[in-house]
Amino acid sequence: MCARELMATRNKDGGTMRFSASTRALAAVAAGALWIAVAVAAAPRDASALTPLKEGDPLPHFTAPDMAGASVDTKALQGQKKTLLIDFWSIYCSSCIQEMPHIVALHQKYQAQGLQGIGIDLDAYGVARVKKFIDGLEFKIPYPTVIDAKMELKNKLGVSMLPTTILVDQSGVVRLFHVGYKPGFEKELEETIKAVLAGGKK
Repeated sequence: MCARELMATRNKDGGTMRFSASTRALAAVAAGALWIAVAVAAAPRDASALTPLKEGDPLPHFTAPDMAGASVDTKALQGQKKTLLIDFWSIYCSSCIQEMPHIVALHQKYQAQGLQGIGIDLDAYGVARVKKFIDGLEFKIPYPTVIDAKMELKNKLGVSMLPTTILVDQSGVVRLFHVGYKPGFEKELEETIKAVLAGGKK
């Protein structure tokens, strides 16, 4: 946040400090980002997820409702020979939002070859708030989004930071477990997806 955005103006009649709308919005985002970082780091883990998944591990099975109420079942998807691209994100995670259109583009590009995106949002707002946020994006999310408000899936899959991107092959084996996002990662991700869809290893 730049110094200009942090400047406050003094109310003439009361002497109290007021901040601009943009500053208040940025403060809200910062507070939310702090909340999600603390929550992700501090939420209790179950015994099966003391460490993050790594390449070669089997994906723990999970089933959860998406925002429309439909079931997202990893075993059922694997039974359909789907390669899973799982994206853990939050409304307050700027890197998550920066990465998301690339996840969408990859899902759309390789969906016919069996790639299936799954979004997992870690906010505690509920469906209405998250749906409003998604509807306001400049792009559409064509795959199901699960709201993991209690962070059960986050714990099960050993996610400790956002964004976390997980690629799982048709046999249910983790082929990529990536934390964070920097521009250009989408190219690496696409090459890995292509290799996995082709049945090879990167």
